[in-house]
This record gives sequence, C-alpha cells and structure tokens, in this order.
Amino acid sequence: MPKRFRIPAVKPICIAGAVLCTLFTGCSPSPVTITPRPAETGAPRKSFTVVSYNIQARPLLDDCAWKNPQIGERLRPFDLIGLQESFCGYRQLFEQNNLHSGVRFARRRHLLKPVNSGLAVLSRFPVLEAKAEYFNDEGSLENRAASKGLLLARIELNRQKLDLYTTHLAAGTPEVSGEARRSQLKQFATFIRRNSPPDHAVIACGDFNLQPASPELAAFQEEAGLRSSTLELGFSGWPPIDHIFYRPSAALPLRPVLRKLLKREFTVEKRGPLSDHAPLLVEFRLDAPANPEALQP
Repeated sequence: MPKRFRIPAVKPICIAGAVLCTLFTGCSPSPVTITPRPAETGAPRKSFTVVSYNIQARPLLDDCAWKNPQIGERLRPFDLIGLQESFCGYRQLFEQNNLHSGVRFARRRHLLKPVNSGLAVLSRFPVLEAKAEYFNDEGSLENRAASKGLLLARIELNRQKLDLYTTHLAAGTPEVSGEARRSQLKQFATFIRRNSPPDHAVIACGDFNLQPASPELAAFQEEAGLRSSTLELGFSGWPPIDHIFYRPSAALPLRPVLRKLLKREFTVEKRGPLSDHAPLLVEFRLDAPANPEALQP
C-alpha cells in the first residue's frame, strides 16, 4: 500500500504572525529597489548637476500617466536627481527618461498606508547601494497618508563615493507640524552621520517645508555637518522650501557654482507647470580649493 503523507498542521499563531507581518511591516527584504542602466563612461568629471524636484504625482488627484513622461523627458540632461511625491506613474517617468539608473523607496510602511514614500533617485553614474528608513514621527494627520522617510543612494563618481540623500518633511504650519519637522531633521542628521563616513562626499536634497534661514535648518546643518547651497548662492523672490545641502570630501571637493529654478523648462504650453514646485538645479564644480580649510564644513 502506498504511504500516506500527513501535511503538518499550521498553527494559528503562525498564520496570525504572517498576516500581522504583512500588514504592519511589509516583510520585504529591502524597502528599496535599484534598477541599473549602463553608466556614463569617459574622462573624470570636473562638474555635475543635481536636481531636487517635488513632482506632485498623486493617485487620483494628478494625471500621472500624462505628466510623468513629460517630466522624465525633461530630466534627461541632468546628472543626479532627487524626487519627492513620486507616488504614481514612476514607471512612465523612468522609461521615458531611459538614461539614468533608478533607486526607489517604493514599499509602503504597512498595507493600511495608501501610498509609499514618494522618494526616488535617478543617476547617470553607477549606484553602488541604497538604504532607506521611515520617519519615527509622521506628523499631523494630513501627512500620514504617505510612508514618508529618508532615502540614500551611494553613487560612484570619479571612482569616489558620493552619498545622495533625498527626503520630504512634514507639511503644515509651525503650530501643526513644527515639532514633527524638528524630529525628522534630527533623525535625518543621525541617518547621515551613521551612513556617511568623512571620506564620502554628501548631497542632501528635498522638500524641507522650511525657509532657508530657519533655525531648524541651521541646527540640522550643524548636526549633519552640511552647507546650504541656497544660502551660499542666494535666491530671489519668495524664500524657497526646496533645498540642496552638501558636504565636500578630500577626493570630491564639491563647490556649488550655479543655482536655478527650472520653472519655464518644466511648464507645458496650454497646460501650465508640471508640478506646484519648480525643479531646483544646482551645478557643482569639483575643483580643488586653493585653501584646504575650505573643505571643512
């Protein structure tokens, strides 16, 4: 007679544990996905461009299938790009762009969250690794739909390491979201210190929902050892809330030389701007400074 095989009983606690794990942690090995493309080759770079852009791609509220290819096409000339509010239509943006490797913090914090972090990075240069984490303090109710946090993409530039961070802090008035933003900035500074040793150059960009001279950003810069390209290069008009901070290294002596808002370039005739934010462009030179002390933040 053939042997009978018994299927082991699955304990209810195991099933409950699996369900809870899926609902509240996602149970994915990594919240970050990297999609590589052939990296740029040639002589070492003497300069490069960084763009920080809140693309306002929200499910149900924005026509992501139409606007994201438009954005992807317009981002092609730039070297490093940090995106925020990339909640939907990322594939159309990435495929239309087709020049950059992509890094995306795509996993929702748990299945009760309607959307992911909205954070992504595009890079012409090789992406060595990526890390991410969620904010401990999510802020007010209006900020809790998204799985907001921090994204790091480690880039190889001129055979040296450049750590590119992007984030999107809590929105709202100081009374409603001030405490959450301070907590998020403190967590961000800790994240940078933990992941970026002194021999790594650093760029930290994003929608900070804070003006350049705010005490919160001043404290963040001091704690993380960063400089503000906005304050160094200046700005005109209404004080911006999108920023690009940086920290040079001995091997990559970053120096910002140009800051520009790309409002006209990201406006479609008869349709208007592609987002409620204009992309922020900063060009960095890699010239060694005459004064070695200039490398110190």
